[in-house]
Amino acid sequence: MKCYLTGCVAGFVAFSEDLKVIDYETFPLDDVASRLSESQMGGITPEERRILERLLGEYDEVVVEAEPSPAYSEFGKIRFEMPSAAGVHLRENLDEILESITDIPPSRFIHSALISATREKLRESLRESDRFLIQAINALDELDEEIGKLIERLREWYSLHFPELDGVRSHEQYVELVARYGDRDRILENFRMDVEESIGSDISSEDLHIFMDLAESIRRLQRLRQDTERYIDLKMEKLAPNLRALAGANVGARLIAHAGGLRELAMLPSSTVQVLGAEKALFRHLKSNARPPKHGVIFQHPSIRSSPWWIRGRVARLLAGKIVIAVRKDVFSGEFDPEIIESFNERFEFIKNKNKKPPVKRKRFQRKR
Repeated sequence: MKCYLTGCVAGFVAFSEDLKVIDYETFPLDDVASRLSESQMGGITPEERRILERLLGEYDEVVVEAEPSPAYSEFGKIRFEMPSAAGVHLRENLDEILESITDIPPSRFIHSALISATREKLRESLRESDRFLIQAINALDELDEEIGKLIERLREWYSLHFPELDGVRSHEQYVELVARYGDRDRILENFRMDVEESIGSDISSEDLHIFMDLAESIRRLQRLRQDTERYIDLKMEKLAPNLRALAGANVGARLIAHAGGLRELAMLPSSTVQVLGAEKALFRHLKSNARPPKHGVIFQHPSIRSSPWWIRGRVARLLAGKIVIAVRKDVFSGEFDPEIIESFNERFEFIKNKNKKPPVKRKRFQRKR
């Protein structure tokens, strides 16, 4: 004597040879999506295990509507059939059968499955480390913008009191001097400068206080920027070691942010990776036949930025191709491969040595009439 076992959105239903319902196990409403996912991946859910154990104790043979899977190896009298007669019968009469075995309508199970699946995808998205990395690199760009604006404001403002201090080119040193000493006389006492007498105006204690507060706020932002940069480097080392070693932590993180995630970046062709971040120039090229961009974010890489103009396009193509290999290695194997960097450096040196001089532009001669 044999019976049939088939699954549906609500759980598992067992049928006799004449397709009468003999047993069933329903999924918990708050976990329908994960149960369906586990079943579709070839696993055995707790509900299927319980009903199988009962059926195998009563019937000589159980016909399961599923693909053969190692998960069923612990059970003996099982035969696989895809599709089975019971499965076809269940799908054709789903509403009627479910109403007979449970007081919950099928639409409720479907709604619960969709809600549960959406929640699981949201949790998975929030668990992905590249989302933290994207937020960090965006924060770093915003910090750079704000620090730049505030330093420019401090220099213009403080130059009313001590214009000669503009000779200090380093922004960090300028901010440090104003935050620590404030008054120009104290700066001249503690910092060697070739200034005999300043032409700046005198200031009150209120002016001095606001100068020092502004400079100290900029110092805190600069320290926060350094901490954020270290955080990005640590995240890149764990998440994408090959990309970090090849492109650098900041360039790699910006590529991930532009692509929308590490896995999304791994799916892109090298031609797209090459111009990520140069979307405006690319659209301008497509719209008005302007010259196409040779590089986007990857221009910040030393190999491109320090190269002469006539080989930047070739180096950008080379780097983009190696970046794609590095990212796919990070996503699909997670193993660090030093050969990627070695092959890039070898090819980069070859391009530099072969193209030491700019190409000669050929003159176009017009035929004399």
